[in-house]
Amino acid sequence: MEELESRIKEVQSKIEQNTHLKKKAIELRKILKDRNAQLQCDTQIRECQRYIDYFTEELRRLRARGSRASFNSSYFSDSAPLSEGSTILLQQPLTSSPNQSLDSPSVPALGEAVLEEEKNEEEEDSCKRYTNLDLLEADTPINRAKVSLKLHELEYKVDVEKKVQEGIRNLYQLLDKTVSTADRRRKTELHEKQLECQEKMALLNNAVKKYKDLYLGEDEEVIEPFESRTVGLLPGARKPVTGKLQLKILEAHELAHAPTRLFRDPQTAVMVKIDGNIQFRTRPSKNDTWTDSFEMYVDKATEVELLVYDQSGDRTLPIGLLWLKISDITESLRKRKLEAEQADPNWVPAEIAQRHDDTESVIQQKNNISKSKNVSDSNILAWFDVEPIGRILLEINFVRENVKRRPMDKLGRAGAVRERKGEVYEMNGHQFVDRRFYHIMKCALCGDFMAKLTYQCEDCGLACHKKCYSHVVTRCKSRSTSKLDRDEDELKHHIPHRFESLTIILGANWCCHCGFMLPLGFRGAQKCIECGVVCHTKCTSLVPDFCGMTMEQANLMLSEVKAANNRRRTFHSEELHQSASDNHQKPLFSSPFFNTQASQQTSENISLQPSQSTPVIHKLNALSTRPSSLVYDSNSFQHISHLFSSQNTISEKSSMHFTTPVQVNRKVGLDDFNLLAVLGKGNFGKVMLAEEKYTSELYAIKILKKRFVLDNDEVESTRSEKRIFLTANEERHPFLVNLHSTFQTETRIYYVMEYVSGGDLMLHIQREQFSEARAKFYACEVLLALEYFHKHGIIYRDLKLDNIMLCLDGHIKLADYGLCKENMWGNNTTNTFCGTPEFMAPEILLENRYGRAVDWWAFGVLLYEMLLGQSPFKGEDEDEIFDAVLEDNILYPINLSKNSVAICEALLERNPQRRLGGGKGDAQEVKNHLFFAGVNWEDMLAKRVPPPFLPTVSGRADTSNFDEEFTREIPILTPVNAMLTSEEQQNFANFSYVANWAVEK
Repeated sequence: MEELESRIKEVQSKIEQNTHLKKKAIELRKILKDRNAQLQCDTQIRECQRYIDYFTEELRRLRARGSRASFNSSYFSDSAPLSEGSTILLQQPLTSSPNQSLDSPSVPALGEAVLEEEKNEEEEDSCKRYTNLDLLEADTPINRAKVSLKLHELEYKVDVEKKVQEGIRNLYQLLDKTVSTADRRRKTELHEKQLECQEKMALLNNAVKKYKDLYLGEDEEVIEPFESRTVGLLPGARKPVTGKLQLKILEAHELAHAPTRLFRDPQTAVMVKIDGNIQFRTRPSKNDTWTDSFEMYVDKATEVELLVYDQSGDRTLPIGLLWLKISDITESLRKRKLEAEQADPNWVPAEIAQRHDDTESVIQQKNNISKSKNVSDSNILAWFDVEPIGRILLEINFVRENVKRRPMDKLGRAGAVRERKGEVYEMNGHQFVDRRFYHIMKCALCGDFMAKLTYQCEDCGLACHKKCYSHVVTRCKSRSTSKLDRDEDELKHHIPHRFESLTIILGANWCCHCGFMLPLGFRGAQKCIECGVVCHTKCTSLVPDFCGMTMEQANLMLSEVKAANNRRRTFHSEELHQSASDNHQKPLFSSPFFNTQASQQTSENISLQPSQSTPVIHKLNALSTRPSSLVYDSNSFQHISHLFSSQNTISEKSSMHFTTPVQVNRKVGLDDFNLLAVLGKGNFGKVMLAEEKYTSELYAIKILKKRFVLDNDEVESTRSEKRIFLTANEERHPFLVNLHSTFQTETRIYYVMEYVSGGDLMLHIQREQFSEARAKFYACEVLLALEYFHKHGIIYRDLKLDNIMLCLDGHIKLADYGLCKENMWGNNTTNTFCGTPEFMAPEILLENRYGRAVDWWAFGVLLYEMLLGQSPFKGEDEDEIFDAVLEDNILYPINLSKNSVAICEALLERNPQRRLGGGKGDAQEVKNHLFFAGVNWEDMLAKRVPPPFLPTVSGRADTSNFDEEFTREIPILTPVNAMLTSEEQQNFANFSYVANWAVEK
């Protein structure tokens, strides 16, 4: 309460200060004669009024919060009397209504007023969801989010400009030592550039000072929504965009023009830069109006900068700056298009869809909103703030490069994406891979900026330059194995940091471990009170105990330690060599016991070496390259282990003919099948329908080219997919596609799987809308399949309608295990970027570490699509879909059942800790939801529940339930010219396999 009172007094002081400034400006305005000075004074008066309105609104919110706190403390403390501070807070009205009074002594009346005020604030906050571009518009009233974004952006720009100035100074000093004509010309250019930087720095410093005066810290009550938009608010978080930028500059108001004593008859122009490169200049104007338009194709561009400057003759003076991220422009255009398409009042957010009593008011509210917003315009026409003062009217549009467009109003097939894993660079237990970030980061070692290419540890997230990774002196704390192999050269300097929570971050700060920028006001930050380093709370346990020492100093010390240890090793090795030569001439021990023991140990070592030789291993490898499957029984394994443990088998191994009790009559190869049709294609292979010649059984064969697998570093993925098939085979799970066999040829590998002839659910939902009962039935069986995987430490990661096959008996089977991840027990996490865009959880898109909860997010998207026949996240390409997943509200029809809305909302929770199924209960949490009330899970697993729909086929080889785009292709294998070396073929050793149930047929 004391802190709240202190903040109220601070805001009151700011209101008084700006009121006083406004009053003085009005008095000054009356005596000014210069036209330019009068305009600047008018601008100052308007700005003061905007600040007063902002602080007044913040004061109202603080008082309302204090009133609620006072009410709660008094109501739940057995009618204890209010404190004096609480009484002060209650002296002001809670609402803007002039007729409302709090003089009534009854607590319930106060409670009703407090609750009513709380409800009003929630409704206001829900209506004021600003995008980043909205916050840059001049018509957007000053609010905390706007101040935070502006201040963080400006601090970042100041930091960058300082680096530019430092670089110019260093280059100028180098050129100062030369006297050539070319260098003199370059020095002149550098001098002009230096003056421009100084003028820009003056503008930036004025703007920073303005927003620091406006900054009030982050509101505890709204910190969570702010954190959910953290990525969007980071000034460096810019996604590169390719397409055509259209910009029209119309007019400017309230600019702080150059003084007329320096610039006689000044004219104003605007310079347009894209990613720092000058692309366009407007014509000079005397009245701040233009008709200039600019159109340009940009390739992977991130930012548009507008520099407003006055000029007179050869002199120029920057007077205003504005930055627009192209990704913010495209996101704003996408939301405008989405608002136009979602104007249907019968689709509402979840909290409203579950209240059917308020339908008419909701419809009226949506109609009013759609009328108030001109969403039909394709361009953005708005006034934008110019820093440090002024505004400019722009008309903006951006047309993305022609890409494969996706239908926004219906479901369609989409392939999975997977981040290609590059080379791993290991250093002290860290697994560094090169990553490409499109925002500015700082190196954890040297502290300099990093742009685009960054080396990052896959396990702990340590980020550094490519040139710096070899200098990492600390071991990776995220790897349990790193403690087992301690390096004797490790520094003995272990002084832990004294971290304390950093509530308010002023200025641009970067995490000293992962290198990411810390958002302004971010509460998940820690600062060492001794050495001042700042990091995320989640990174504190990973920061090395080098308090008071920079990483560069640590590296220098370690180099000296290593050099000393190397000298010591050299000295000891020379001593050992000398002693060994002495021992060769004279026995070290004269006792016959020691001599006998030594000779016995020597003979044992010699006799053990042949048992580790490789004749048997060579024969096993030779057998494993055959396309037949080796099926061993327990006796054969005992025999092999006996061979390896015997010490006197050299002659036996060289002379015996190796045999093993394999199922010789069940060799499986490509010649055993007739290829009948193509069933589908994916990013990683082709699936064909095939008939086994001996049994006439139909199977689906997934075929991958070995060269493709090697080139895309998917060898381990193919092995993992086989292991997951074996896991599904263990219990012949009814809702998982089982594996018949695997085999290989010189150029390809083959997975022979059960053939499910009913097609996938994508095909059936495109033919007709699912009823709620049918969607629920399929959801139950998918849930049981996911539960089985999770119980075996596997996450699926590619749940979608395309991967759910419908059997002729009406039950489903989950297929395609290519993106599954093993060893995901309990709280284990991973960070691979993979999945199908519409189904990827927010934590995957944000490149955070994630666990089993991503499957329940995808399950929520799947359930939404089955219930409503459309995706909850719409976009014409992947980037738009990713933005929708992270930002958009999910809408539901008002006639959808409450339980259906509730489970979708619980599963599509963006915070994985609060997501349904994201806790320790995993699948059981989802089973217990009211949506599944009355389901007998044992009967469902035993397939005793009658299915709601049975697919039909005209014959056993009928492929009408598969996409005609694939089935009309000729089922042949295209020739492969690239041959693999023997070393490359070894990557596929032991791939062949035949399932027991297949042998029994």
